[in-house]
Amino acid sequence: MEKVGKDGVITVEESKGLDYEQEFVEGMQIDRGYISPYFITDQDRMESSIEDPYILITDKKVSAVSDL
Repeated sequence: MEKVGKDGVITVEESKGLDYEQEFVEGMQIDRGYISPYFITDQDRMESSIEDPYILITDKKVSAVSDL
């Protein structure tokens, strides 16, 4: 718990063996892939890259564009 912190995510998965395994991932990891193939900017490497993105940081809930 100390390594993950209060905002971290802990995932427990079922295993067929008796071994105990831990994996710590820095940053964000998406397991399911892209919602749309249009998000992919590099087809060869299957990556999305955005140059000069705008980033919104807020402590309020944004439910609709009109909330902005």
